[in-house]
Amino acid sequence: MTLRANAPVSRRNMSGAALIMVLWLVAALSLVAAAGARGARQQTQRTALDLERLRAESMLDGAVQLVAQRLNAEKGQPLGYRVQRMTLGQSEVWVEITPSSGLVDVNVASEGLLQTLFQRAGRMSAGEAAILNSRVQDFIDPDDTPSGVGGAEAAQYRAAGWPSLPRNAALEDRSELMSVLGMTPELYAIIAPHLGINGQQRIEVDSAPPALIDVLTGQPGLGARLQSSPPEMRASVLLSGAAAEYFSPSRSSGSPTLRLRAFVRTEGDRWWLREVWMDLSERPDSLTPWTTLSIEPTRRFQKPEQEFNP
Repeated sequence: MTLRANAPVSRRNMSGAALIMVLWLVAALSLVAAAGARGARQQTQRTALDLERLRAESMLDGAVQLVAQRLNAEKGQPLGYRVQRMTLGQSEVWVEITPSSGLVDVNVASEGLLQTLFQRAGRMSAGEAAILNSRVQDFIDPDDTPSGVGGAEAAQYRAAGWPSLPRNAALEDRSELMSVLGMTPELYAIIAPHLGINGQQRIEVDSAPPALIDVLTGQPGLGARLQSSPPEMRASVLLSGAAAEYFSPSRSSGSPTLRLRAFVRTEGDRWWLREVWMDLSERPDSLTPWTTLSIEPTRRFQKPEQEFNP
């Protein structure tokens, strides 16, 4: 009697369990389908972004070549910082031309210049900037004795477990600065646009980008205002203000090393950047009247106003 009475209840329990299993299976399949759809959308978006980058890169490379041809035709004339605009297809492209003499060479720059750059561009405290400056000097100098405040030589690098040791020689490429003890990728990305290798302790007034002028003077917007003013006014402001010790009135002529940064805005208000370093001097092994020294991969650019404002 008991077995017969419990049989319907057992069947009901089994039916309920089966229904729950079915519901769980449907939910799981729904999650799998949703994840698959999301993955497909992401893949489609990545593919579209890659195609957009390739289209932007072709325009940027074309703009760089056109500007290089114009600069080659002007060879021998004094060159200064300027921005050229051109229309390629349906897009407007900006090319920023910066002689290397308008940038900071950490190999020879004064301690005051480097500390100001680290403090204002990198938003470091005065103490932090002084320590990093000492470490940069120790990274370059040939001795093995820490100098200044918080300096670091090989012993300090080993104690910190740092993956590299001081170079003990001048930098050949600005990216070597990333090997300095305490340098972070984020900090380097901020200061890298202000760096170059030019062998000059001071920055040429007419070659300095507006963003670097803003940083060194501590006056946002001053660089853009000076760029649109007569050269004599630009020199009078920079060579007489608080940052006068960082600038030089001389101006490059002939065939200097240049940094060309080409920008283009695509659909969706996305900006792309292509950076090229070149020397207008012709070399026997070069296929062009100028020499391309390096080309950075095309990348998205957030266009912070203090760095570039086309």
